[in-house]
Amino acid sequence: MKIFDLEQEIMKAWHVVDDIQLLSENVMETDMSTDDIANALIGLESIYNMRFQKVFNMFEDLCKEYHAMRKEQASLIDV
Repeated sequence: MKIFDLEQEIMKAWHVVDDIQLLSENVMETDMSTDDIANALIGLESIYNMRFQKVFNMFEDLCKEYHAMRKEQASLIDV
């Protein structure tokens, strides 16, 4: 895994702002019912929970790779 991949996933997570703005525009411009708004928000919550979990998992994997590499480098220095 590369840090670039993590960076890309973090940037995708920022789309939550765009999605909230889109929902807000639809609420203001159409006559969305309370149920429709609630369903949209529940959907956003579900999607972003998955997205943020993916980002956190990538972060954990990257940390593991980093620490393994540091450990390997330290053992090479000791040789």
